[in-house]
Amino acid sequence: MISSKIRLILLPLLAFALPGLLPAQTPAPATNAAPAVYPPTTPGLVLLHDVVIGKGGDHDLHADICYPQNFSGTLTAVIYIHGGGWKAGSYKNYRIVQLARAGFFAASIEYRLSTVAKWPAQIQDCKLGVRWLRANAAQYHVDPDHIGVWGESAGGHLVACLGTMGDVPEDEGDGGYPGVSSDVQAVADFFGPTDFTSLTAANANPYVTSVLELLFGVPHDQNPDLWKSGSPLLYVKAGDPPMLIAHGDSDRVVPLVQSTVFDAALTQAGVPHQFIIVKNGDHGFKPLPGTTTDPSNDEINQATYAFFAKYLKRS
Repeated sequence: MISSKIRLILLPLLAFALPGLLPAQTPAPATNAAPAVYPPTTPGLVLLHDVVIGKGGDHDLHADICYPQNFSGTLTAVIYIHGGGWKAGSYKNYRIVQLARAGFFAASIEYRLSTVAKWPAQIQDCKLGVRWLRANAAQYHVDPDHIGVWGESAGGHLVACLGTMGDVPEDEGDGGYPGVSSDVQAVADFFGPTDFTSLTAANANPYVTSVLELLFGVPHDQNPDLWKSGSPLLYVKAGDPPMLIAHGDSDRVVPLVQSTVFDAALTQAGVPHQFIIVKNGDHGFKPLPGTTTDPSNDEINQATYAFFAKYLKRS
């Protein structure tokens, strides 16, 4: 049964599927995450590797794509954005196979890591990914007016930025497809930080502080405005796309309050959304020792697909 702690605002149930990259026993993930290994065969699916989507600085950025082989009409599209503390992780991610098996067109996009480029390079690359898909929608039989995004942890932060920072010109970058909209129509943010002004050295664990200082290139006290510019909480407004927020109640890396304040801001702005608190869930929804999470991974998976199907369908 789904926990009574799950607060529903629109849909009946929603949240997350598989454990994240961070082990439940420690608040600090590995410095590098190995790319997901795709199944050796994907019957009924088309899987494309390393499609160039544009430029990040002087280098090509890529996406892996997966979609059903047999379909009619247009496909509902979801862009997946990986986690890894902005400094690790890979666009080679099993999520696109899961989404394609559920009937979606899925693309997992590459963005510059904080070891290569500092903020706002990461959101610029994600906005590029949306522009690339919209500009190439006809090629992939995707509806360009209904594109969703899904991210976990650092990826959750980036999709929350895509949902709230549509009117920030400096975040567009110059990686390609100028003039094409980077707006998205549905956002699934799983355990992503939303307010960096509250994750300073005085308020966050040392690992989180070090990751953020690498992302921004300076400590918070040296450039608080830069840290504010990466905080989607501060950009929430009426008219933002529908959002799904999911967060473990025992997250030891990104505190649950990062999502509760985001939920409150969306409520105040009148943005359609749903907030799911996963009982016994640490970062990545790994269960606390000796417990199980509620809702289950299967429930969360199916509900996530239902969220996208509802808000990305053509009217």
